[in-house]
Amino acid sequence: METILNYYNAYDEDNRLVKDKAHEIEFITTVHFLDKFINKTSKVLEVGAGTGRYSFHFAEKACEVTALDITPRHVDIMKEKAAGKTLKLNPLLGNALDMKKIENNSFDAVLCLGPLYHLTGEEQRKQCIRESLRVLKPGGVLAIAYINRAATFVNYIHRNAQNINNAGLWNIAKTGLEFNNEEDCFYYSTYAEMEALMDSFNVNKIDNIASDGVVGTLRDIINKFTDEEFNKWMEFHLMTCNDSSLMGYSQHGLYLCRKA
Repeated sequence: METILNYYNAYDEDNRLVKDKAHEIEFITTVHFLDKFINKTSKVLEVGAGTGRYSFHFAEKACEVTALDITPRHVDIMKEKAAGKTLKLNPLLGNALDMKKIENNSFDAVLCLGPLYHLTGEEQRKQCIRESLRVLKPGGVLAIAYINRAATFVNYIHRNAQNINNAGLWNIAKTGLEFNNEEDCFYYSTYAEMEALMDSFNVNKIDNIASDGVVGTLRDIINKFTDEEFNKWMEFHLMTCNDSSLMGYSQHGLYLCRKA
């Protein structure tokens, strides 16, 4: 936990999803699909809310939102951003593995769009899903984001070709195995791992989406697009992002399901 807190105390999470066109794709795609299931009558919990980019999106659509995060700095930022606004938004300090302050079956939608990035043990990931489902109403929608292992490997090489010699990077590439990289507080999954994890719960799958698609291989080109060209790219992306053959390219995945 200390490693995670240190990471986010030094990282600008508030601008991650908006700092350029390539980074915007993940946010645009996620809300494109979530907006199909969440409306102004929905009671929403975001687990691992960060600085509240998604929580504010839905609060501004008149949803009642609880935004829970483990990082005190993030909770303070959300409170500052909400100050003076007439939003039904409650920033809350808490742990995704033990949400004891939250009652059973109390939310129409639970957004778990960050915790699985950091839960390196399988039992931890299962506990996070159990807690998310516990507080979700029957028939409610659960959204889970994960980082794709293969795309991460490629991304690290793109950053620095010498990373091909990094032993920790090769641990990331070992699909199906637990790995431990002391320099990295992230966990990287695969489409198949995510499918197997969620198959162990009593849920009805809606979709498994490549949130940013092939953007990792085209980042520089996409960032040079005009707004019109970017809109055309998004049209293509949204047509293809639930094609399972693209999942290995996508840095982020989004699993959507309903609680049975």
